[in-house]
Amino acid sequence: MISLLFILAAAAADRPQPVCVRMAPVAGFESWGHPAGSTLAIDSEATLALKPATAVAFKPALTRPAKEGTFGGYFPIDIKQAGRYRIALSQGAWIDLVQKGARLKPVEHAHGPACSGIAKIVAFDLQPGRYWLQLSEAGQASMNAMMIPDKMIHIDDRVLNQPKYRKPTS
Repeated sequence: MISLLFILAAAAADRPQPVCVRMAPVAGFESWGHPAGSTLAIDSEATLALKPATAVAFKPALTRPAKEGTFGGYFPIDIKQAGRYRIALSQGAWIDLVQKGARLKPVEHAHGPACSGIAKIVAFDLQPGRYWLQLSEAGQASMNAMMIPDKMIHIDDRVLNQPKYRKPTS
């Protein structure tokens, strides 16, 4: 009897994961799955063309050498309003957001939920200006990306004359 249980458990472990039959929307990324072009813009998914990472002149240089067989690139994005912004990617890759030659520190990062089509989400607190999304260590030569403002967070405390606040975590 016990050996039968082991056989059944082993068979279940070897079974492939279920296939997603529909995309599960992620808050803020409801239009994910419908790329609108190849230029990164707020609230619009883009299909970005990457180059072999060893051929990209990253500025600033990557903190570790680019791996042979991986892809990367950098893409401009203009921010008009201060706030927290989330960047979603369709595949795993290293994300750096750069302004004036300096890497910004992310404030949050997570994996995308199952069946969402999103592999990774990284958040940054940004002020108005031009930034560069620098991607490296991607496994494929193209990737979908989308940047959205997190409308639930207010970081301009001058408007309300009160301390900065963040949405509650649960």
